[in-house]
Amino acid sequence: MREGAVAVVFDDQKDNVLFVKRRDVPIWVLPGGGIDPGESPDVAAVREVFEESGLEVRVVRKVAVYTPTGKLTSETHLFECCVVGGQTCISNETKDVGFFPVDSYPPPVFEVHNGWLKDTCENRPEIIMKPVEGLDWACLLKIIMRHPVLATRYLLTKIGLRWNSR
Repeated sequence: MREGAVAVVFDDQKDNVLFVKRRDVPIWVLPGGGIDPGESPDVAAVREVFEESGLEVRVVRKVAVYTPTGKLTSETHLFECCVVGGQTCISNETKDVGFFPVDSYPPPVFEVHNGWLKDTCENRPEIIMKPVEGLDWACLLKIIMRHPVLATRYLLTKIGLRWNSR
């Protein structure tokens, strides 16, 4: 798996955070994705936000680097961003886009993103360096039991089988 970049995009008051609802696996996530060859993590985060939401953002700070804990994870760079332009719109990757209160966003949300939002809201002066949490085999089993269709779709995307739902 290639490294990833994820963005936590706040509104001007930092009361609301941007989530996108994936098209392939219809769950709410923070915008982000894989880092292209030769691309820096911060540039990837900005690109992914635009591709998934239509918003142009600027990186405010790097929040964390999460190291892989197994085959289910890859190194992930987390950034706090602010909106500098554009308008929210869906894309071929997303079926919905919206800002939601930091403490009350729509289910289902990919669990690991709860921790990443919490880390961002702590506003630490240093970059957090720690393993990815919430994406081990036990967590996966729990997700499969709660959301079997979503979990199956997610696992299929991990092996390269993707489809878009309208």
